[in-house]
Amino acid sequence: MNKGASASYLTTLNSLRSSNGITTPLTDPGTATARVRQFFQERAFWLWLTGHRLSDLRRLVRQYGFTAAQVFPTGQTIFGAPYGTDVNLPLPFQERNNPAATSGQCIDRNP
Repeated sequence: MNKGASASYLTTLNSLRSSNGITTPLTDPGTATARVRQFFQERAFWLWLTGHRLSDLRRLVRQYGFTAAQVFPTGQTIFGAPYGTDVNLPLPFQERNNPAATSGQCIDRNP
């Protein structure tokens, strides 16, 4: 997507939407930042429950310059508990014993 510099992604997204019966096309939001947000929001809808969301949120921080607070949930959950500060899944104990799981490879806690 070229970090929001191109609006050509709309053609692909609108084609996907129309082929699935969604008649309202997306329009160009006008700024690079808004294009990136629109693209990843639409991607979140299409890939719901496929396990891609966490890596997309981390990508928004690492490669697109957003802060973790801008893309990860903050405040309180619907159950009243506060959201934590983690930006990835912890390495399970069973995998810590795996010699192939080196220390810097799997447990980087930065977005």
